[in-house]
Amino acid sequence: MKKIIKIIALILILTACSSQGKVKNPATQEYKAGTGNIQGNVDVEKYLEIDQRFDIGADKNGMAVFKDPHKAYQALTEKYSDGIKLIQKEFDLEDLSETSYEDYKTYGWQVETGTPEEKNQAKFVTGFFDIYENSFE
Repeated sequence: MKKIIKIIALILILTACSSQGKVKNPATQEYKAGTGNIQGNVDVEKYLEIDQRFDIGADKNGMAVFKDPHKAYQALTEKYSDGIKLIQKEFDLEDLSETSYEDYKTYGWQVETGTPEEKNQAKFVTGFFDIYENSFE
């Protein structure tokens, strides 16, 4: 019986440790709009001014990705918690996680309640996840 409990505990620990998504498309080049195979027109400096953890590079296909998406996600939850809460409340969503963010990406720009600051934060959340998801698709 103790052996079964230990095995179950080990499985739970491993599951908890692997809750972060595995990066499939890491940054392999600098993101400079209009050069090489770079796609889109992301204002990299805007993100860096907010927090260094929002550092953006490009994957092998030229898509904008965060150089460290897990740290970028952490910065998002720290700095944009009011916007995240507004989206969750207005659209009755489950808690945000690194692997369950699609609804927050979809609804962030659609909020109609909240203060102007909360609305701006919610819109930023949508833009953030537009880049964030590129690391995992």
